[in-house]
Amino acid sequence: FLLLQALPLLLLLHLVPHNISALSSNSNTRRQHRLSPSAWTIPRFTKFGALSNLEFLSNDSDRASSSPLLTSESEDNTVKVATTAVGLNFADVFTILGYYKAANLVRGGKLDAFVPGIEFAGYLLEDVAGDPAAGIPTSLKRGEEVFGFVRFGSYADIVSCRPEHLRKLPRGWSSEEGAAFLVNALTAWYGLINVGGMPGVEEISRRESPYVVIVHSASGGVGLWASEIAARRGASVVGVVGSDVKIETFMDRMKPICPSAQCIVRSDNAETFEKDLVRACKAAREKASALNSIYKESGSDSMPVPKTCLDAAEAGLGADLVMECYGGKFFRPSLNIINAGGSLATYGSTTYNGDGGERMPLYSLIWKFLTRPRVDPGELTSRNIRVGGFNLIFLTENTKLLTQALDACVKCLSGSANDDGATFDEMMKCITPPLVGARFDFDDGAIEALKSLRSGKTVGKVVLSNAKNPALPAR
Repeated sequence: FLLLQALPLLLLLHLVPHNISALSSNSNTRRQHRLSPSAWTIPRFTKFGALSNLEFLSNDSDRASSSPLLTSESEDNTVKVATTAVGLNFADVFTILGYYKAANLVRGGKLDAFVPGIEFAGYLLEDVAGDPAAGIPTSLKRGEEVFGFVRFGSYADIVSCRPEHLRKLPRGWSSEEGAAFLVNALTAWYGLINVGGMPGVEEISRRESPYVVIVHSASGGVGLWASEIAARRGASVVGVVGSDVKIETFMDRMKPICPSAQCIVRSDNAETFEKDLVRACKAAREKASALNSIYKESGSDSMPVPKTCLDAAEAGLGADLVMECYGGKFFRPSLNIINAGGSLATYGSTTYNGDGGERMPLYSLIWKFLTRPRVDPGELTSRNIRVGGFNLIFLTENTKLLTQALDACVKCLSGSANDDGATFDEMMKCITPPLVGARFDFDDGAIEALKSLRSGKTVGKVVLSNAKNPALPAR
C-alpha cells in the first residue's frame, strides 16, 4: 500500500537526475568585469535536480539564448528592469530541485533554458504609464528604482515584468530591502486573510477573549510579516522558531506592537512540541487578558495547563489561526490546537527541505512523502475548523486579486487602516523595512545563498546583491 502511495513521487524522481556529471565551474570564479547581461540559469537540455545545475550564463550563450524563459515572462505587455538585488524564496529551492509543480508546468518536457526566481529590485529601463484600473497605481519613469514580482526569471541582470507587478521603491529603503518585501508580505497577508479568514480589527476588538495566532518559522521572511500583520489586526501572536538565537529576532520586531507575544523553539520531539504550543497559547491569552480589561477569560490564569493540544482547543485555550509551513510531525499538533471556528493556512512544508545540501535526500524524501500528514474531512466538521492551502505563484494571473491584497497589506502594515486618502507610495514610506538577514554577491553567490536558505539558520530574508550589473543605466 505504501509503495502504491509513493508511485507519483517515484515517477517524479525518475525524471530528475541524481548523478550530475556536469557541475558548473562558474560559481568558483569571481567575475569582476562583466560586459554583457547574464543570468543564473538551468541550461538547455539540463534537468532540474540539484542546486549545482545552476550556471551563470551570458544572455548570448548558446545554452540559454534560444529560451523564451531566459528573461522570465514572455507576454508582450512587459517592461524591462535592470536588477540591483534579487530576493530568495523556498520556492526557488524547490524549483531548482524539480519539486515545484508551477515550474515543471512552465518548462514542460522541452528542457529549454530556465531562470528561477520570483522577486527583485532594480532600475526601470523604460517608462510605465499609470493605470489604476489595471493595477498600476502611478506612472513610473525610466531610471526610477522599483521592486517587483515575476512568475519566474528574477535571477537575471535584466528582468521582464508585467507593469502591474511593479511598485516604486520607498525612499530610504535599500534595493535589498525592496527585494525582500513583496512576495513574503503578500504570502503572509493572503494566508492570514484570504485563506485563514482572520477577522478585521473591529471584529477582534469586540471579542470577549483574545484572538491567538500561531506563526511557524516566525523569524523568517514570511513569518515576520505574518506576525506583524496579525498583531496589527489585534491578535496575540505565538511565534515558533528553529533555534534559541532566533527568539530575539522575533521578539525585537513584535514587542513594540504585541506586548502579549510569545515565542517557542520548535522541538524535534513531537510530544515536547505539543506541550510547548499549549503553554505558549495559554501564556499569550493570560498576558493579553491582563493588558486588556475587555477580555473575560474567566480565570484562565488559575486554570491548569491542558495536557494536549486537543484539550486546549476543547477548552477554548488553543489558537484561532495557524500559519503553518513545517508539515511532517509538526502538522498534527498545529491542527489539534485550533479552537472551534478557527483555521489553519498552510503554504509549504519545510520538512521536505533536508539539511541544506545539493539535492533532496532520496530515501528520506520518499519516507516523508509516505508518512505525510493526512486530514480527515469528518474531523473538520466535527470540530468546526477549516484547513486551506495556497501557492502564491498560481495567483500571478489574477492581477485584480493580487493588487487588492497588496494594497490592503500595505495599508495594514503602514498603520493607515483608517486613512482612505493615503496613496500607496505614502503608505510604503510608513512601513518598517524588512529584515535582510544575509546578503550574497549575485555574480558568484547564488548557489551558496540557496544552501544558506536551506540550512534553516538564517533569519529574515536572504538576498543577492547585484551592484556590478552591466545593464544598469548610467547614473
